[in-house]
Amino acid sequence: SNRQNPEAMVNATFIATIARQESLEAVAGVNMALDATWTMMSGVLVFMMQLGFGLLEAGSIQSINSQSILFKNLIDIAITTLGWWMFGYALYSSTGNAFAGNDREQAASDPSEEWVFVFFNWTFAAASATIVSGAVAGRMRLYSYITVSTSIGWVVFPIVSHWAWASNGWLFERGFIDFAGSGVVHLLGGTAALIACLLVGPRNARFAFLEEEQKWVDRKPRGHSVMMAFIGTVLLWFGWFGFNAGSTLGVSEGRFIVAVTCLFNSSLASSSAIISMTVTGLLLPGKFSLPDVLNAALAGLVAITAGCATTTPWGAIITGLLAAPIYKASAELMAKLRIDDPVDAISVHGTCGLLGVLIPAFFSDQTLIDRAYGEGHIDFRVGHQLGVQVIGLLSIASFAAAFVAIILAPWKFLIPGGIRIDEGDELIGNDFGYFGGYAYPDWEEMVRIAK
Repeated sequence: SNRQNPEAMVNATFIATIARQESLEAVAGVNMALDATWTMMSGVLVFMMQLGFGLLEAGSIQSINSQSILFKNLIDIAITTLGWWMFGYALYSSTGNAFAGNDREQAASDPSEEWVFVFFNWTFAAASATIVSGAVAGRMRLYSYITVSTSIGWVVFPIVSHWAWASNGWLFERGFIDFAGSGVVHLLGGTAALIACLLVGPRNARFAFLEEEQKWVDRKPRGHSVMMAFIGTVLLWFGWFGFNAGSTLGVSEGRFIVAVTCLFNSSLASSSAIISMTVTGLLLPGKFSLPDVLNAALAGLVAITAGCATTTPWGAIITGLLAAPIYKASAELMAKLRIDDPVDAISVHGTCGLLGVLIPAFFSDQTLIDRAYGEGHIDFRVGHQLGVQVIGLLSIASFAAAFVAIILAPWKFLIPGGIRIDEGDELIGNDFGYFGGYAYPDWEEMVRIAK
């Protein structure tokens, strides 16, 4: 027996310890592979949102600008990809100081385990850069648009995401809750869209002043394809599952509970927003439209994104119920102020992104917070949390607004040609001006007749 043979007992204990250690290492290896696979596949879903953005935006504007809007989405991806690899991820990373990262090893880096997170966060950078494209459709010069989009993907998003998501970011350290990006992605993009719209001005055909009645009227051109807008919206909803749940960066060690919380809270909020918009539209004569319902679905998703992991189910439902009328009121306000936003990006992403940042202060649960952020990171108290969230949203919106204004204002007032296309090019559409033809060839004959 081992009692009679101490050496055998020691050997058996040693072998058992080695076996246990190997077993733990094997489990750790499986968990690492599982988490990496989850994160990469979630990134693929987020990238699919680009197809949703393209279809929604193209369907929501006049067909004479369809190719232009699709090209803008494509060039956003291409430019953001290069910038994110060269230095964007290094600015985002948990290095440097509280304002920005400084991970030189990740600047133009070679493949490594870190690339899982480089890839995943790149898809968010590309999404934030795309939001402006629909808001300025039909009248902004391509070069000025590309400059704005590049600045967002290369500088603004990396720095803001460092504030909120990096372990040494100043907002993260203060307990700011923005789990998947109501503020970091959507409020940022919506604010940038607002500044761009203010500087470029409305389309010539959008608002008209009636001399006889002494009032302005809104003649917003209708989108040319509700079908494209519908497909784009559903694709965005599908991609949003990766956007929100993928932000867990894994499913091992209980994180699958956080992930499924994100998944179902997202659908609860979006579904509630659809119902809320439907009821609102039916109660207000002449206000019911499918495009509004589609945007309401997205408004609910934007609003729940910050608190998708920390909000209770009832909180997610209330979020959706609030998001729809707030989106609609914001869109009506934009029109009254004669701010031309063809796809309502400012209201969907900006206004509802602001709402989304505030929601966690009211509907979060301490148990859910501890699961998502770890025990002890955030001591949830409504008043204190509201203060942190307000500081976060003001900082994000101010930084985005200032950066875009600094880029576009000098261009508009000092550079010949400015940031806006010629009136004639606007009349016949960007597609003809840039690409020499339209997405729908029948239009080319109409232009020849008009000329």
